[in-house]
Amino acid sequence: MKEINDLLKRNNICCFKYQKKGKCLIVDTKENRFVIKPHKTDIYEYLNYRNFDNYPNLQIDSDYEISDYIDEVEIPDEQKMIDLINVVSNLHKKTTYYKKISEFDINDIYEKIKKQIDDVKIFYDNLMLEVENSIYMRPSFYLLARNISFVYKMLNYCNQNIDLWYEKIKQTDRIRVAVIHNNLSLEHFRNNLLISWDNAKIGLPLFDLYKLYQKTYNTYDWNELLNIYNNNFPLKDNELFLFKTLISIPLKFAITNIEIDNVKLVNEKLNYLKLTEQFVTTKISETEK
Repeated sequence: MKEINDLLKRNNICCFKYQKKGKCLIVDTKENRFVIKPHKTDIYEYLNYRNFDNYPNLQIDSDYEISDYIDEVEIPDEQKMIDLINVVSNLHKKTTYYKKISEFDINDIYEKIKKQIDDVKIFYDNLMLEVENSIYMRPSFYLLARNISFVYKMLNYCNQNIDLWYEKIKQTDRIRVAVIHNNLSLEHFRNNLLISWDNAKIGLPLFDLYKLYQKTYNTYDWNELLNIYNNNFPLKDNELFLFKTLISIPLKFAITNIEIDNVKLVNEKLNYLKLTEQFVTTKISETEK
C-alpha cells in the first residue's frame, strides 16, 4: 500500500476513501473519483497519434495507470450495443494499415484455426464415446446424441471454409490490420468510451467482432450490427469469410455433476450453432446478391 500512497502523493490525489475491484483500486477524493490499475499496454500513444480518443482521460505513472472513473449514463442495452459497434468500427478505421506478410504468416493463422477446429472435433468425439458407453443415457447425453450430426455438419463447414480461405489468401503479401481492443463487452464500454485496454494489440479487425459475437449472439440483431459496422469500415470479402468460419466453430463446455446444468449447457451450445447457421446463411445470401 505504501507504493500506492506514494503514487497518490506524487499526483496530488487526496484520498479519503478507496475500494478494491479486481485488479483496480477505486479512489474517492472530495471532488473526483479515479481508477488506479497496473499499466500493461502502451497502445494509448498510438491511439492519440491516430486521433482516436474514445477512452477515459488517463496518465501513466511508472507501473500504474490513473484514469477518471466513468459514471455511466443509463441507456437501453440495444442502443449501447449500437454505440459500441460504431466506436469499434471507428477504432479499426482510424488505426488500420496494410502489413507486409509472408506465406509463413498466413500459414500460421491457418494452422492455428485448423488446430482449433480439430481440438473441438476431438472434444465432441470423446464426448460421444462417453455417450455410447453409457449404460444409462442421462438427459444431456440424449440431447447431444440427437443433435450430434448437426455439430459435425458445422465442423465440416468450418474445415471446408478455412481451406477455401487459405487457398484464396495464401498468395497475398499484405494483410489489413488495426488496433483491436481484444476484450470487447458492454461492461467495458461506458458513455461512448472503451475501458480495459490491457489485451489491446495490432491484429485482424474481425477478431474483435468474432469475440463480441460469441458473447452476444443471442441478445442482439447481428445482421443489423454487422451492417452498421460495414457502413463505416467495410469488411473485405476474405475477412467476412474468415469471420463466418470462426463464429461457426462449435463451442466446448465442461460436464458438471449437476445434470440440469448439463442439459442447459448442451442446449445453450446447440442454440449457439443454430442461430449462427441462420446468421451465416443470411450473410451468404446477401453477399451472393
